[in-house]
Amino acid sequence: MKADRVVILDGYTDEPAGLGVPPYINTYPRLVAGVVWLKNKSARVRYWTIDQVRKDMSSFLEESKRADLLVVIAGSEVPGKYIGGVPISYYELERIALLLRDTRKILVGPAAKYGLASGGGSLALDPVKFKHLFDEIVPGDVEIYLDELLEHGFEKARPWILREKYDLANRAFIVGARIVQDHPCYGGNLIVEIETYRGCPRWITGGCSFCIEPRYGRPIIRETEAIIREVEVLYEIGVRHIRIGKQPDILTYMASDIGVEEFPRPNVDALEKLFRGIRLNAPGLITLHIDNVNPGTIAKHPAESMRALKVIVKYNTPGDVAALGVESFDPRVVKLNNLKALPEESLEAIRIINRVGSVRGWNGLPYLLPGINLLYGLPGETKETYVVNEEYLKRILSEGLLVRRVNIRQVSVLVNTPLWSKRGEVQRILARHKNLFHAHRVRVMRFFDRVMLSRVVPENTILYYIYTERHIKGFTIARFPGSYPVAVKIPGRVELGRYVSVRVVKHASKSVLGELLNPNLPVSYNSN
Repeated sequence: MKADRVVILDGYTDEPAGLGVPPYINTYPRLVAGVVWLKNKSARVRYWTIDQVRKDMSSFLEESKRADLLVVIAGSEVPGKYIGGVPISYYELERIALLLRDTRKILVGPAAKYGLASGGGSLALDPVKFKHLFDEIVPGDVEIYLDELLEHGFEKARPWILREKYDLANRAFIVGARIVQDHPCYGGNLIVEIETYRGCPRWITGGCSFCIEPRYGRPIIRETEAIIREVEVLYEIGVRHIRIGKQPDILTYMASDIGVEEFPRPNVDALEKLFRGIRLNAPGLITLHIDNVNPGTIAKHPAESMRALKVIVKYNTPGDVAALGVESFDPRVVKLNNLKALPEESLEAIRIINRVGSVRGWNGLPYLLPGINLLYGLPGETKETYVVNEEYLKRILSEGLLVRRVNIRQVSVLVNTPLWSKRGEVQRILARHKNLFHAHRVRVMRFFDRVMLSRVVPENTILYYIYTERHIKGFTIARFPGSYPVAVKIPGRVELGRYVSVRVVKHASKSVLGELLNPNLPVSYNSN
């Protein structure tokens, strides 16, 4: 297939392993651009975010109509709220596809395999509903399908094929790296998500009932040298914020028994080689963060996990978060949904991360703290679940432990996960506990969130290098580029796209009030 002009529409992705909502860019745009340029060095590849399309639909449509191929990336599968952007909706997906009915187009990303979720407590829209809108829905790996498509055309390209090794992906990541320069956050707070392996080590037992990662089968590990080389190339073109975030558990990267044991033993030497190599080849990185850590790994292998966490803290930048994904402290919910760890195991994982990572760094933030998700609507949930979860949060407070954040969410039920077959039960639980859920969330904000935030960033803490992102009413919202950053509200309208320093003066449940410490920076106090 001829592809001299290709348009990429990034509708944003949010997966259990991998984030692509601004200021993040996920792996998919680089894979798409990389394969196109591997096939045709002179091809014109144009990258649009869905937010850019919303602002200038006519230019996007005009450019897409002239393109040989439109690649739409979609799949915000994890319920969340975002400051940097709003993921594409089904209505927008349908409208764009119909307006470009004469343009060859494909849908890639999580939505192509697991459906399009629309927030917590929702059932995903089955990918079958998109078939009439696209020339192809690609549930497999985009780089393999696109390589076959450009070589053989739509008739022979296989959309379901999954990679068995990273050879093509590694080349595409390198060649496609420069597409990040077209992202609206490039040159500012852009954070590039880096993949280390794909698939969950717990796939041998089925993994968590709601999660998509175990559905990829046996984990496929990416070579250390390839990861380091990709970061080096990104660094050479100006990227300064990196997250090693696209994997279910960073502690099990290169573990010798991954794919054999449900909880592999951390390979500390491999992590040392990876993070040391990144630092040597990208010495001026401002952000080097991780994402997911399995609390079950820490509980089963405490000594090795502590050594592995020390390696991460040795090379990372402060403000990092190990997202544990506890999901529930209710043993019944844990058992019925095959969750990662029992309640006491999760609590011990929180303690161990605190021992290693709670020291404060140059930007005013602790180096590495745990993050907790509490997920509601899962089979086995009762009114007692809410009581148990609150009791464990109170224990965390009473022990003086630090937790960067607690996300309280309702489950999204995705196609091709075990929970999909129980979607009726989930809907009944969500409906039955609707009022209980909202009251619980408010209680946690009152007794936990504000207190915890005041411990993580106490009053008079100086926060350096936070980036001004949005104006909301009479305030400027600023955050450090990285994993689950603290939101700082600065009175007045500070110019956006600037790095500033603030002194923490007050705490809310989800943000802090900051006094600007840049005396020469103009501030407008007109809220209009």
